Amino acid sequence: MQQVRTLGPGFDLGGLGGSLARLGPARLAGLVGVALAALLAVVLVARSAHAPTGLLYAGLEPADAGRMAARLEELKIPVEARGDGSIFVPPEQVARLRMQLAAEGLPRQGGAGYELLDQASPMQMTSFMQRVQRLRALEGELARTIVTLQGVRAARVHIVLPERESFSRDAPSPTASVTVTTAAGQRLGSAPAQAIRLLVAGAVPRLRQEDVSVMDSAGVVLAADGGMAAAAGRLGEIRSAQEQALQRAVLDLLEPIVGRGKVRAVASVEIEGARMVARAETYDPLGQVERGRQLQTEQENTEDGRGQQPVTVGQNLPNQQAGGNAQRSVSAIQRNNQTVNFEISSKVEETVREPGTLKRLSVAVVVDGLLDAEGKPQPRPKEELDRLAALVRSAVGFSQSRGDTLTVDTLTFLPEEGAGTLAEAGGAGAPVIAGLNANQLAMIGGGALLALGAGGLMLRRRKQQQRAALAAAVAAAEAAAAAEAAAQANSMDEAIATVGLDLQVRLSSLTALHEIIDNRPEEALAVVRSWIEEGTPA
Repeated sequence: MQQVRTLGPGFDLGGLGGSLARLGPARLAGLVGVALAALLAVVLVARSAHAPTGLLYAGLEPADAGRMAARLEELKIPVEARGDGSIFVPPEQVARLRMQLAAEGLPRQGGAGYELLDQASPMQMTSFMQRVQRLRALEGELARTIVTLQGVRAARVHIVLPERESFSRDAPSPTASVTVTTAAGQRLGSAPAQAIRLLVAGAVPRLRQEDVSVMDSAGVVLAADGGMAAAAGRLGEIRSAQEQALQRAVLDLLEPIVGRGKVRAVASVEIEGARMVARAETYDPLGQVERGRQLQTEQENTEDGRGQQPVTVGQNLPNQQAGGNAQRSVSAIQRNNQTVNFEISSKVEETVREPGTLKRLSVAVVVDGLLDAEGKPQPRPKEELDRLAALVRSAVGFSQSRGDTLTVDTLTFLPEEGAGTLAEAGGAGAPVIAGLNANQLAMIGGGALLALGAGGLMLRRRKQQQRAALAAAVAAAEAAAAAEAAAQANSMDEAIATVGLDLQVRLSSLTALHEIIDNRPEEALAVVRSWIEEGTPA
């Protein structure tokens, strides 16, 4: 007697084993494949919820990225480090990890700062070591500040503080050099470079702004005192900025008139590269102004005596009165002098022309042609082009005396091709869909394909089994009919007419069975399956 083990109400191991045995090896293999695919999909979805898809930092140096990845692994945080210096962690932990790593001093871009002064004991350092540590700390703090500027990824600062030589009253002026590394595809302009010079000069005592040099990682001098490369770079930026401003002005003016995309403008400017200083002093003789007046008066009185008596001895005796008929003359002279000072008006003019002054301007404007009633392109009228040229002259500040040139013409533009899409290979910029990266999506797609393949295999096996069962049922019916016909033929007790009639009925039944199987295969298969299940022992 067959024993049946049960694990609980409604759970029959014997029935389960019988059902699995009836499925066959092909169906069991298909079910196992579907189960594995479903399990794989569930695992991938569960892992995707904690996948490191949140950008923690980007553009890090390899050393900083390695230190940060090692620290995150120590914290048991799922981390993904890529070759471009990007680090990814679970999105819900980005803010917390940034604060925690910042508290630990990561990433360490810009070098060490004033914390160097806290690491060593002053009692174990000489005066020279203390000066060096102070200089290193100052350079590190300045580098950290420069990295905070937009577009700067890394920076290094070198400061030279020369000491005063013996028997010298004055110490040489300090100098500084700054090297900046910008993000990919970016270049630091002259304005940020000047800001860096101002920052460094303000942080170092007695350091002048013109003594600070700034260069990028490609060796291009961005700011230097009298440097030809820096001057050429500034002139190039000024020229490019002016040309772009003129082109935008022309497009903004003409596009509302002729239509968007139907006008093209190119501007070329010549700028002054030398600094010129001109002084002029002019005098106006008609513009006299009294500056001062002086008045001087002189008066002189003179007295002259004539016909005096001769001198005798009697005149020299005592008690003798001088007398005589002497003749005298008195004269008075008076002089008046007046001096008036006049100031002639003068004008002193000093003209300074800095590098970057516009010398000459050239503008070329092309306008798309018109379409006639038949759809053929036609040039625009000359009157319209003249009006457009007058508008452009006013917009760009055209000057005939300066030698500026302007050309406005009409041509037929080629139709623009439609923008297509190009699939990009996965990598650092692989797309992320619903929190899954490209690798996880590929794994899920593979699991789905595996599940579809297993399901297709099961359907194919099932159809094959249905066809085999149907063929077996037909063969069994034919065999039964043949056996009955043989039995009736061998039976001599029954009448030949009765045997013939019975055989005809059974043959007609077999023909009807064939027609039913051909017209309704699903129903016939269900009937045959029910016959097989009825004959199977419980």
